[in-house]
Amino acid sequence: MTYHSEELLPGTQRALLHRIATAQAEGRAPSLVAAVQRRGRVVWSGSRSCVDDHSPDADTQFRIGSLTKTFTAVLVLRLRDEGLLDLDDPLEKHLPGTGVGGVTILQLLGHSAGLAAESPAP
Repeated sequence: MTYHSEELLPGTQRALLHRIATAQAEGRAPSLVAAVQRRGRVVWSGSRSCVDDHSPDADTQFRIGSLTKTFTAVLVLRLRDEGLLDLDDPLEKHLPGTGVGGVTILQLLGHSAGLAAESPAP
């Protein structure tokens, strides 16, 4: 476990580290990173890992997978509600150069556009 802080009380730091350990164990996650931010500045961060000799830090990147679908759908529907797009619009109207042809926003949100499930990222 790692942590740094100048502003949080020692008891608060211990409680946060305990919460990280509990969340990691109960969620059966291989690792977990958490941070507290105040006024745009990180004032505390901590991590926990079950991988020997490797504890994640603020620079560790995690794939968040399918969770992005929910956030994206909410944001797209808000844009629709504000009249900035129509669900039947082709994606190319708003994001030219994607190369997906006439695929509509509705098809993308409904996962019926026929695109690959995962990007070819490392």
